[in-house]
Amino acid sequence: MPTHPSVPGYLGESVFDTFAFAQTVVVGDTVHLSGMTPLRGEVDALELVCPGDLRGQTEFELDVLKRSLEEVGARLADVVSVTVYTTDIDALTEHADLFRAYFGSAAPAATWVQVSRLLHPGQLIEITAIAVRR
Repeated sequence: MPTHPSVPGYLGESVFDTFAFAQTVVVGDTVHLSGMTPLRGEVDALELVCPGDLRGQTEFELDVLKRSLEEVGARLADVVSVTVYTTDIDALTEHADLFRAYFGSAAPAATWVQVSRLLHPGQLIEITAIAVRR
């Protein structure tokens, strides 16, 4: 059943309704999470978090990921895979320590992909994830 986690300081319901997606879909013990973005607010007043700051945007998204998982009874240790989209793969490698800090020894399978642009013109990163609640 699709859910819209109530993650304070993240996207409002109008974003999910306008773009016709759910942030989190739970099927059995598997949790699918749509891309975390460095945005917050409602669709008519979206605010870019940490403009021009890849590290800040990455940390914001990893925090949203953590809190989204907690909303459905999962943890970062339950994440089995992530896909990371970035506009600058070279710069992102300089911030790999953030992924280690959040996932620790429970590192998931990961794919990092460089793209020419993401949803918001100032967006530098987007992270999707799949977790299995244990």
